[in-house]
Amino acid sequence: MKRFTGVLALLLCAFVSSAQNQDPNSPGFDFNFTDSTNLEQTTDENGEKPAEASPVKPYERIVLAMDTLTNLITYSGVVEQEESSSDSIYSRIKTFAAKTFANGAKDPKLMYEVDKKNQKLVIAGVLPAYSYANKYAKKPIGTYQFKMTILIKEGRYKYTISNLVHEATKPNVGTPARNYFEYYYNTTTNIRGVDQILRYADKDINLMIENFKKALKEPVLVDEDEW
Repeated sequence: MKRFTGVLALLLCAFVSSAQNQDPNSPGFDFNFTDSTNLEQTTDENGEKPAEASPVKPYERIVLAMDTLTNLITYSGVVEQEESSSDSIYSRIKTFAAKTFANGAKDPKLMYEVDKKNQKLVIAGVLPAYSYANKYAKKPIGTYQFKMTILIKEGRYKYTISNLVHEATKPNVGTPARNYFEYYYNTTTNIRGVDQILRYADKDINLMIENFKKALKEPVLVDEDEW
């Protein structure tokens, strides 16, 4: 009987000690235990934490240069060309305009301001407008119309392109829609659609400017004595 009472007392002490070790208020309780259920929720099958999902970025519209005085979208630049006289630049501009904007024809409406004395030309420019599926496929979407002003000095010139308008493809009935670039740039309706038109236009206008600069360069003269 005494042996049984002693064994019972030992078991009772072990139970009380075990319960005390699981009590959060006990001095011996360890707060840094691992919760297996929590581990399953915060790690993947390899025991690694899954990557956090990247936040969705808001759509960024194209940024174009605006003239601070006119509040019009404007492309402009000054080109130094020391090897060229002002007369040579003037002549090359007229040739480029006739080939690019009038398909070589003499169009009286093409240049509506010619001031040779002050070396100034104002051109009514028109470019075909396209949408681009990729670098090999494009679809006509009307024309881009604009005013191109060139000021000329000896060995340099300044170009300014403004009053940009997109005229859509002519419908079967009625007149084509016409919208200034500033409308596309500021509208809150169909933002992605009109922004895409501005991106197409920006690509084509910058390409035209590069071709314009090349056309105005003087040809390289080769000295026949140097060979």
